[in-house]
Amino acid sequence: MKPIELRDARDSTADREWLANVYPFYLHDLSEFEDHYYRLNDRGLWEPDHLPSWLQDDEDLPLVIIESGARVGFALVNVAPSPHVARDRDFRLSEFFVLRRHRRRGVGRRAAWTLFERMPGRWQLSALARNARAIRFWRGVIEECARGEYDEVASSHELLYLFEAGPRRKD
Repeated sequence: MKPIELRDARDSTADREWLANVYPFYLHDLSEFEDHYYRLNDRGLWEPDHLPSWLQDDEDLPLVIIESGARVGFALVNVAPSPHVARDRDFRLSEFFVLRRHRRRGVGRRAAWTLFERMPGRWQLSALARNARAIRFWRGVIEECARGEYDEVASSHELLYLFEAGPRRKD
């Protein structure tokens, strides 16, 4: 299995540029399941554009997912005391994206595990209620990562997952 690396996009001009160029693909994919929040404006640009804050705010961590030296996706993490993180949580996985040609090969799962091992603590993440693939993916990852100890809170718009993550435990 190829190792996964997570790299802070703020540390490299090339990574920041890559993230800025790929982020619209993520929003396009997300728009299939989200009717109201992200919209294309008259110039064909996605609004709102949260990427500048991801690259500037200290409470935000924009990570590029690397496999075999190639950028294959990203994870955007809020770190407490960010206003986007619930009081009883340490981290919020706000956005997670793997390029289509790298999906269904375990890249996302390995990237999630790498992230949770690198940043142990109390996590929150959500999946859009209409995104069945994401829900299946996150249920599987979280079930294994949290060893079955997690909360799933459903609303009409999303499923919220609350769990604790850390290094893999050996049985």
